[in-house]
Order: sequence, then structure tokens, then C-alpha cells
Amino acid sequence: HSPDGWYWIQNRRDGSVSRRLCFIGGHPHCGNGTWMRIGHFDLNRGVGCPSSLNTYTYNSKQYCRRSVDEGCSSVYFDSLGNEIKEVCGMIEAYQWYSSDAFGSSSSYTIDGPYMDGISITQGSPRQHIWSYVVGVYENGGCVECRCPCSSGGSGTASPPSFVGEDYYCDTGNPNSNYYYNYEGIVYPDRLWDSSGVSCVSGSTCCDNPDQPWFRKKLTTPSTDNIEFRWCADEARSNEFTATRQVELFIKTYET
Repeated sequence: HSPDGWYWIQNRRDGSVSRRLCFIGGHPHCGNGTWMRIGHFDLNRGVGCPSSLNTYTYNSKQYCRRSVDEGCSSVYFDSLGNEIKEVCGMIEAYQWYSSDAFGSSSSYTIDGPYMDGISITQGSPRQHIWSYVVGVYENGGCVECRCPCSSGGSGTASPPSFVGEDYYCDTGNPNSNYYYNYEGIVYPDRLWDSSGVSCVSGSTCCDNPDQPWFRKKLTTPSTDNIEFRWCADEARSNEFTATRQVELFIKTYET
């Protein structure tokens, strides 16, 4: 078969061409088939934040965060007119202060900040693909602010029905008592990587070894673009998801 690498790909909508990274013989995290990358930024390699996000610097390191104070900021990744049947991707991000998982989920639909973190959807009306969720701490006093998968998870806010089991939830906060002690920092523990402060006895947050990668077959294949939304229901001084890297692939052929 053809080698993995960069290819000139024609947009099925308008005939334009763009250079895309393709894995022809399968992707190490996404599985068999041909996978094409349609979404990407990586501050570790100098590929900066999309224009709809805000660049934030903490301890001389840059992060991407939502541009609105409360609510969601969207980034759209172009399907290039391909009918998307299966998607795969990853996020590298860190917690700022007091993100509270699904604590506000009962107040919002899929169109609002139903969780603190990053929502991945497609189409209008939005169809949920995956959620990357940030809890306030692993096991502390604000029960509804913790991840549903955390130890002693009874009483935590549940994900909305449209999310189901299609999410990861993690915290970077090492404190189990009073999170305000840590106001104003980006916690150094990377989120959704099956390691760190969430990986304790009684927690299932680290059980999926594929993290930070997700993979999902879509119920209804569509040519609609994929939308990533950085969301929270409180001000950025209180909570945001500090993001360094995003990768998004679509499967174009079975093998």
C-alpha cells in the first residue's frame, strides 16, 4: 500500500486542495483503515491556537482557552466534504482552578456549557460525539463538582443522556479538601492520560488505557464539519481548560 505521510487532498465541496497527514495502513491509536487528519494544533511544536480561541500564558508556557468569559468557544474542523462514518482524536490539556465536571448539566442542553471541558459535536442540531470533562478534585467536599468516575462517586452530577458513556473525565487538582487554596494556577498534572491524581483505589477514571485518544463510529454518517467547543459556565478567572494540543482524524477507507 502507499506509505503513511502527507498527501494533497481535494475538497469534495469546492475542488480546492490542501495538504493533509494520512495514515494509509492504519493508525496506531485509531485502528485499521485509512485515516486522514482534519483537525490539528500543537503548541508543543509551534502550531498556535485557532483564531476563535484565546492564547493564555502561564509560567512562560502558552495554552489555548475559550475566548468568552462564560459559555463556549467553537473551533470547526472541515470534513472536506467527506462523509464521516468514524472519528478518532486526542487532546492534551490541563486544569485551571475549579472546573466542576457535570455540576451544571441540569441547567443546559447540548448547545450550552453542560460540562466544564471540551465538547465534540457535529451538525445542526448538534449531535454529540465525545466530551472531555474536568472535575474539581478527585475526592472532596463539592460532591456534584467531581467526576462521576471518581472514588466515592455517589452523589456526583451525572452526564446528560445525550452524552451517555462517550466521555472522559479527569482532574489535575491534587487537593482533596478545599480547592480555593489553588486559585490562579494551571495544575501540572495532564488530564485524560490514565495517570495522575485520579488514579486511586475506587476510581474508574483511569480505567480506559486508550486515553487521551477516543474513537467513535457515528450513528448517522454525515459530511458536516466537526465542532470542538471549549465550555464552562463560570468566568475564566474561575475555570478553563488550558489546551496544548488537539488531533482529529476521520476514517476515509476500510482495509
